[in-house]
Amino acid sequence: MDTRIRNHNREVIYSAESRAMEMKTFPSKLEEMMQKFLSIHGIDYECQKIFYIKDINGWIIRYYIADFYIPGKNIIIEVDGKFHDKHKQHDRMRTMLIQDNYPGIEVLRYKWKDMSNKRKMDDLLYKLV
Repeated sequence: MDTRIRNHNREVIYSAESRAMEMKTFPSKLEEMMQKFLSIHGIDYECQKIFYIKDINGWIIRYYIADFYIPGKNIIIEVDGKFHDKHKQHDRMRTMLIQDNYPGIEVLRYKWKDMSNKRKMDDLLYKLV
């Protein structure tokens, strides 16, 4: 691999890992609720999982940090607070990006109201077990 690509990718990886660590250190209330839900039900998950998007030459052109990744089911769970209400198009694009580059991964989105909806949470649990 070209040295320029390798150095560029190292910088991007460092940036992504730093951002993911910050997000793990300071989770939102909604992320804390989902983390508790997953833990209570014994669901194996990775918090703030990084997915890299590369071009055909191997350059990392973007990265995607998923709130929760369930490796056993190939599912990403995104918890969307009020910030996401104004960024729905951005969220759709991110979902398409991950699905185009990681075929087979399902992206699920949950909001505040979903977290208190027993039926929605039971449906999620059914998908995860």
